[in-house]
Amino acid sequence: MRVDPAALSALPYKPQLFQDKDLSGLGHPDLVPRLRQLKSKSGNICCPETLVLKEHPNLIFRTRLLPEQDFPWPGQVIKQFKWRGVQNFLLSPFKKSKAVKSYLAACHLVKQGLSTPMPLGALEFRSLGFIRCNIYITEVINDHIDLRKYRDTLPHGPDDMREVLHLLAGYISRMHDSGLWHRDLNLSNFLLTGRPGKYDLYLVDLNRARIRERLPAWIRALDMSRLDLKGWQMEFFEIYCNGRFHAPAMLKIANLARARRSAWRRVVVPTSSLRKKFGLK
Repeated sequence: MRVDPAALSALPYKPQLFQDKDLSGLGHPDLVPRLRQLKSKSGNICCPETLVLKEHPNLIFRTRLLPEQDFPWPGQVIKQFKWRGVQNFLLSPFKKSKAVKSYLAACHLVKQGLSTPMPLGALEFRSLGFIRCNIYITEVINDHIDLRKYRDTLPHGPDDMREVLHLLAGYISRMHDSGLWHRDLNLSNFLLTGRPGKYDLYLVDLNRARIRERLPAWIRALDMSRLDLKGWQMEFFEIYCNGRFHAPAMLKIANLARARRSAWRRVVVPTSSLRKKFGLK
């Protein structure tokens, strides 16, 4: 496993790298002994006393890896990535695992002072270079609501949504200025904690992220095309652009990308069972 040490420098602990035959990973030194025990011979994660949060498309569960130890992040979320298509598996010897990509992207956000669940570990098992299992471990974010649910329920009323829009636009603007292109920026991947006037926003699902020296306006617009803010869409883009970019033009690019994606889904969804049969999904 090759990891740039500079990418890890912002963490509040010194990550430990390890490799045992085909098993490799990195993470908090106190967790490394447990990380080495997580994967079973069947390729599944061995971890008792877990609460499953999600099963598809990836397995996500909550656990406590160090139940008898005073650890700064006592609860952990573990995400086991599943394969989606034979082609991805066949190309895996030439790529970093999704777990390692997530870990490094999270390190980048931490370095920029942007909130994301603290990355605590990444683990991958390879056979002949092919990734057979990979998992990513973070801290638990308690008492949160994702922005999709917040948008639908408006628990503090519609006026409070404007505060959230400013928080969201500020976060994404700083993220884009840092060079991080998330590539799956939807409202469900933002976790909101706190109360009006004291909100915090956390970004998750980082495995598709790419880091560039700079992001031009059209890539920023494409990255925000999955943000379905309904009636607040134009207001959000105006806050994000803040005179630096042309908001109507960026919104137009985002809407075109959303329309193209919707058209593609109308073609792809009916073939879902067939693609799954041939290992293309």
